[in-house]
Order: sequence, then C-alpha cells, then structure tokens
Amino acid sequence: MDYWPYPPAEAERIDPFDSMRSETQYVLFGGHRPTSAFTDPARFDAPDLHEWIPMGYKILRKAQKVAVLRHGDVVREWPVLHRNPRVDPVDPPAGETLYLDNWLRGVCGYRVLTSPTAMSAPEDAYDYTAALTLARTASRAEGRALVVYMYDAENWH
Repeated sequence: MDYWPYPPAEAERIDPFDSMRSETQYVLFGGHRPTSAFTDPARFDAPDLHEWIPMGYKILRKAQKVAVLRHGDVVREWPVLHRNPRVDPVDPPAGETLYLDNWLRGVCGYRVLTSPTAMSAPEDAYDYTAALTLARTASRAEGRALVVYMYDAENWH
C-alpha cells in the first residue's frame, strides 16, 4: 500500500494528486509515507490516530496541499493557511526577538512529491517559488507533481 490508510472512512480519503476539489486539503506524513488527503484539519488530532499510523521511530508531519502540477503546468493552487511562527517566521515586531525551533524548521517546509514514495525538498524549503520550480521540472519528467507545505511535526514513537 502506498498511503497510510487514513482517514479511517474510505469515503473521506482523497487522492493527494487530485486537482478537481477546490477546498483546502491536508495530508499527514508518518515518516516519509503520506496518508490520503482530507478536508478536515481536526483529523490531525484524532485520538485513535496511532491505530492508522503506527507509532515507532518516525516523525509525524502535518501538511497542507499547496499545488498540483501536470506536465509542467500548475492545474490547481491553494493558499497556505497555516504558518507556524516557530518555523516559518514573519517579521517580528520592532524590538522583539523571535526564537526559531531549529528541529521543527529542519523537518518542515515545502516538499514536492511525484509519488507517495518520491519526496524531495527545494534547497530553501521555505521558498515557494523554488518549490514550484522543482515541481515543474519533476512533473515534466513524471507527469505529475504535488507541492505540500509541512507546517508542524512531532516525534511519533
């Protein structure tokens, strides 16, 4: 199986490469393996999540779908709705210091997928333009690409 079988109800599972739905969609990554996409962000905090993505020496990352590309062309984009100021800082107010979480910053950011098992990150994982360029190239070679924005993570063990 390519995806973790989540959400539990098969009717709620969306192909992560689907570009027909306009609503914001989310994906969980247990290690480098994604779940199906889903539209309810409350799914990230389901109390039975460990039954669908087994715990054990992996990082669980929350992501939002940002773009789907086919053969080099963007066929659907979604605005990034969730930003974590500990990993993706905005300019802090004058006179304030913003402390970044280096571990989170290292495992989050934009990623490009051409299949459930093929994930890469642009050199600057927080540069959407770089991610889109990488996705264009990948989708020309593979036929499709998905850009996700990973905005939060936790150890899953």
